[in-house]
Amino acid sequence: MKHLLIILTLVLSVTVLSAQEMSKKEKKAARETEKIEKTKELIKAEAWQFEAIQMIPMQGKSKSLTTPYSVTLKDEEVDSYLPYYGRAYRVDYGTTDSPMTFKTDIYDYSIEKWKRDGWMIKFSAKNKSDILNYTFKISENGSTSLNVNSLNRQNISYYGDIVEVPEKEEK
Repeated sequence: MKHLLIILTLVLSVTVLSAQEMSKKEKKAARETEKIEKTKELIKAEAWQFEAIQMIPMQGKSKSLTTPYSVTLKDEEVDSYLPYYGRAYRVDYGTTDSPMTFKTDIYDYSIEKWKRDGWMIKFSAKNKSDILNYTFKISENGSTSLNVNSLNRQNISYYGDIVEVPEKEEK
């Protein structure tokens, strides 16, 4: 009788644990579905922010970014705040500013399907002395790679995620 009670307790414990595990899997699937829908909404609205977490220069090692760097696309304007590391072929004398930090209008904007359910978004922008071509490859869950081509500098890539454009704080 005692053994039967122990076996019954073990069976009930396993059943309860599997029910909890299923609910964890269901929660994870629901979060992933929500993330996919949010990414689709951001792409459709053409208003989102790329948050860079890693920089990959053409030469040298990749670098994890600990400071919040981003590219915000909204109202046919780009607000680029990214670090740059690489070879420059032509630069303005005496400048120490990153060539990837500026705010301006975009042109030649295009969006197309990429791979399974992802997107490739391309546009061009002009900073003080250069024309930059941005190419974003965005997966359905928001994971993103960015490649920036420049006329005056080596290409550079970044990895990160796209998120909703944060609301500006009023002062």
